[in-house]
Amino acid sequence: MLTGEGVVPLNEGVQAFHLEQRARGVSPHTARAQSGDLQKLLDHALRARWGSWEVSPRTLRGFALELGDRGLDPASQARILSTVRGFFKWLWETRRIPRNPASSLRNPKQPKRLPAFLTEGESQALLDLPPATDFPSSRLACLLELLYASGLRVSELVGLDLQDLLTEQRTLRVMGKGRKERLVPYHAQAATVLDAYLRFRSAYLAAKSLPAPPALFLNQRGGRLTPTSVRTLLRSALAAAAVRSRVSPHALRHSFATHLLNRGMDLRAIQELLGHASLSTTQRYTHLGLEELARTYEKAHPRAKS
Repeated sequence: MLTGEGVVPLNEGVQAFHLEQRARGVSPHTARAQSGDLQKLLDHALRARWGSWEVSPRTLRGFALELGDRGLDPASQARILSTVRGFFKWLWETRRIPRNPASSLRNPKQPKRLPAFLTEGESQALLDLPPATDFPSSRLACLLELLYASGLRVSELVGLDLQDLLTEQRTLRVMGKGRKERLVPYHAQAATVLDAYLRFRSAYLAAKSLPAPPALFLNQRGGRLTPTSVRTLLRSALAAAAVRSRVSPHALRHSFATHLLNRGMDLRAIQELLGHASLSTTQRYTHLGLEELARTYEKAHPRAKS
C-alpha cells in the first residue's frame, strides 16, 4: 500500500462518492457492489501511483485491461466498469476533475450465448401427455403443441384471437414484433390437439356462464392467459415429463428452429416462420446445427474413434 502524497485525495474521492450515494438513498445491495468495484479501482490507482483522479482515458483503460488479465468474466468486468463510469461522471459533475476520462470507456465484448433448446427426445417426452379430459389439461396440451409446432413467441401465442385461426389452411395469423403480421402453418397433429381444446373451451365457458371472449387461450375466469401463466404451466409440465426444468417457454421456439434446421429446412424459410427481421438473428441456430452435425460425424466416421 502506498503512503505519501496522492493517497488522501484518492481515498477522499471514493469516500465522498459513497456518502453522496447513501444520501441519495441507494439500496444497501447497490452500495455494497459499488464499494467493492471502486475498491478494485482504488487498489489499482495506488499500485500504479496515480497522483489524483485526474487521469487520461488511456491510463484508465489500463485498469480495464487489468480486469481482463485477472480472469474476471465479461459480465463482471462490465458491472465494475459501469460503476467506474458513474464514479468519474460524478467526479466531473462535482468539479473534482476538469474532464471525464471514462466517457469513452467501453465494456468488453460479451460472448454470444447460444439459445437453449430441447432435444427431439425431450420435446417428444414433453408433448407425450395423457389424453385431455377437461379444459385445463386440453389447454396445456394445446399450448405446448402449438409452441413447438409453430415456433411462436409466448407473447404471440397468448395474443392470438379465435379469428386468427385459419383452420382450413392450418395456419395462424400472427402479430409479431413491430406490429408485423405473418402467417405460420401448423401440422395435422397440432390441429387435432387444437380442435380438442376448442371443444373443451366452449364447454367450459357454457358451464361457467361466461361470455365468449375473442382470446384463444383463456384463464379460469375467462380472461386472456398471460405469458407469466404460460411459464408456470410449462414448469409444471417439464417436471411431470421429467425433462430439464431450467428451460423457458422460449426454449420450445428454439427447439422448433433447431430441429427444422437439423432436418434440412432452408435458413431463410425458418427466418420467415420465426418472424426475424434479420437473417443474422436466425443464423444463431446454424451453430447448434453444426454442433449436432459434429456429433453425428464423430459417431459415424470410421476414423473418428481411432
